[in-house]
Amino acid sequence: MDFNHKSVLLEECLEGLQIKPDGIYVDGTLGGAGHAYHVCERLSEQGRLFGIDQDKFATLASSERLKPFGSRVQIYKSNYDNMVTLLKGQ
Repeated sequence: MDFNHKSVLLEECLEGLQIKPDGIYVDGTLGGAGHAYHVCERLSEQGRLFGIDQDKFATLASSERLKPFGSRVQIYKSNYDNMVTLLKGQ
């Protein structure tokens, strides 16, 4: 099964986030990593992105798409309701 995703309001989201290169960001509805990819482009080696999605195909697609960012990205197959538990100790 292919996973297709189209980012909406991308520029508005990126502008609103005012991304800091060393910041830590969480995408609770990661999908195909459309927004997350552009957040990661703006991160330094110290910046981090945590992505959460409960859809198996979304986590597979986003893992592949975000692979160039290496250890700056951690992806969880879960629901964003579990965010606090997932991120404790990170």
